[in-house]
Amino acid sequence: IGAVALFTVYMNRIEVAAEGLRRVDALPSYEGRPVAVGSDGVAAVNYLLMTTSQDGSLESVLIAHLSASRRHLTLIALPADLIADDGSGRLTLATSYRLDPLRTARAVESLTETRMDHQVHINLHGFPKVVDRLGGIQLDGVRLSGDDVVARLMEIPDARERSAWTAALLQGAFARSSLGTSITDPDRFDKLLDALTPCIVVDAGLTADEIQSTLVESRVHADEITTWTLATADPTTFGTLPDPTDLAELKDALRNDSLPHGGSQSVTVTPMPQSTR
Repeated sequence: IGAVALFTVYMNRIEVAAEGLRRVDALPSYEGRPVAVGSDGVAAVNYLLMTTSQDGSLESVLIAHLSASRRHLTLIALPADLIADDGSGRLTLATSYRLDPLRTARAVESLTETRMDHQVHINLHGFPKVVDRLGGIQLDGVRLSGDDVVARLMEIPDARERSAWTAALLQGAFARSSLGTSITDPDRFDKLLDALTPCIVVDAGLTADEIQSTLVESRVHADEITTWTLATADPTTFGTLPDPTDLAELKDALRNDSLPHGGSQSVTVTPMPQSTR
């Protein structure tokens, strides 16, 4: 009874936080838009995560693919300078985002031939408070504070590496939140939600009810989240193109809801100087 009561309290708090999230328009239907993929009447869900810097520039793009079984979560890292067709022409994802984030969502759908069910915009410069509420994040044996995380991220010049590191950051945050007292202590949980909600903007279709139902259905373990960093060809002055073989494999895996799971690509974390800790 106590466990049920505690679960109810937490879900109510999540509902209140979800209802308070800022929202933007969802991507409208267009001719040829990919359809959802699933099995046994349950569709896989793709969340398009677009992380931005303080000035609103696109820093990285991730697809969070939640399998139809709700057992597996894969973070697919796409570089912000990736070239794709957004319906009006071929632009980098960062350029299309600056014009209209919905064009970025359409470009990713066109690139992957997969429906992006929801958009989630994350302001990374508001994320340090979230990291600190979690008690820091452990990456490759290095404990990073919130300020460490942003400083390290801004030091990475390569767009592909920056997206891969962002995926590792989110994976570390998931893992930390599932282990620490941030979850078991209701007061700290409230403070975590208070820090998290100002950093996030979602599309109008991602309602509080859908967020709650996804959390209830999900059977993902934080230590089993997989990352897939899309391989790219040599960069040009205009941007980078995806590696054709890797892109074809990604399309096939998304189309069949068969992304690999149970392991992640390694991301090397350089310790910050002592003065910044």
